[in-house]
Amino acid sequence: MIQLVSPMTPKLCLVALLMAATITSPLAAAEMAPPKKKSHGPMTEAERMSHLPALPTADSPLVTPDTTFEERDGEVVIEAEHFVRQSRDQIRRWYLNSATHQPKATPDPDPVMVTDASNGMYVEALPDTFVHEHERAVDGINIGLAPGSMAVLHYPVHFTLPGRYYIWTRMRSNDDEDNTLNAGFDDEWPASARCLQFPKLKKVWWWGGVIRSPKGPRFPHLRAWIDVPAAGVYTVMYSLREEGMEFDKFILTMDGRMKAPEGAGPTASAFKTGGLKSQ
Repeated sequence: MIQLVSPMTPKLCLVALLMAATITSPLAAAEMAPPKKKSHGPMTEAERMSHLPALPTADSPLVTPDTTFEERDGEVVIEAEHFVRQSRDQIRRWYLNSATHQPKATPDPDPVMVTDASNGMYVEALPDTFVHEHERAVDGINIGLAPGSMAVLHYPVHFTLPGRYYIWTRMRSNDDEDNTLNAGFDDEWPASARCLQFPKLKKVWWWGGVIRSPKGPRFPHLRAWIDVPAAGVYTVMYSLREEGMEFDKFILTMDGRMKAPEGAGPTASAFKTGGLKSQ
């Protein structure tokens, strides 16, 4: 016997469409779901001490204490290893990496990799105890959520042109938790330069010019910039946010249309005062 099926009414059609719209593939559902938070029990004293290994002596700056970099025509380019000094480095510290110099800080899961590094040198925030997503992040020890709170690099710059400077930073991420950094100047850390965001696990040098959205890493990133209020000397600062970060070079430019540089980028700017120490 043939069973007749009556045509679906417009109302039933609408219900069916709404039900279908709520059915998603497991992959799509996972992409829409908020990221799961890491859950850790209370930290033991032994675990705490494992995140506080002894720090080797800091590397001496390569430039003289009176060094000032010079902005010209709305741009300044600086090698990361040419910091004049570093501060707040009692727990984590930036160490030089080159073909002839390897940091003694441990743990450091990344070998020295100077291939394609600008000037054949870069700095790395060490020790590195927060490598994988499942590991414990301890603010003030292996992560610096407050900008300027840990391992701060200082770069005095003479600006002739006040105004907005867009930030381009060259870095490399080798693991899950080493792809953010903070920037500011004169110990001010504007929201527009907090949590500079880079792709993780690229394992190549990468120019980044964005910050993480305040809404979270899954939202579109925002352009990174600082505003220089008047001509004069200001100390540009970079501070650790995630240890293990490898930092090679940065650019401040008034050209908001500038695209990410290729390779090592433009030549470093001239020194206005001071300069490299004699070898």
